[in-house]
Amino acid sequence: MKDEIQYQSKTQKKKEAEELQRLGLKLNNLSAQQLENIEIPKKLKTSLIEGKSITSNIAGRRHRQFIGALMRDVDPESISSALLKAEDENLVESDAAKETRVWIDKLLTGDPATMEALLCEFPGLERQRLSQLVRNIKKEKLGTKSFKSRETLKNLIMVEINSK
Repeated sequence: MKDEIQYQSKTQKKKEAEELQRLGLKLNNLSAQQLENIEIPKKLKTSLIEGKSITSNIAGRRHRQFIGALMRDVDPESISSALLKAEDENLVESDAAKETRVWIDKLLTGDPATMEALLCEFPGLERQRLSQLVRNIKKEKLGTKSFKSRETLKNLIMVEINSK
């Protein structure tokens, strides 16, 4: 018995190609580090990373078509599941970022109970370092320094939240 060959119209082929391009665009929105965590062919991964630097509309369209052509050799189901996993990781990161922002806002009110609550929640933090950073942030609002202290405080709290 011969395997039946399923006929595909030109429209069906175009729709499949456009769907692969859309999936490629979703991959293109991921960071280089997230792309490294997804199992895709090296040529596709390299093209996605290189495509981030394209600013011309015409070159971008050609590159998207090229990505779509590379996507033909990849299982779209596995990529879709990897994209869902990457989106879930982004949600977790955003929750940690929100919690960090809330803690920083509370610390900037100057309430000593907030500092105590933060230290109880995350015993790995040092009171003196936190107090110093909060003081520096308040000075930064006056324009005397860059926002380096805020970033440092954010990173310290973010590390503690992620290790929790």
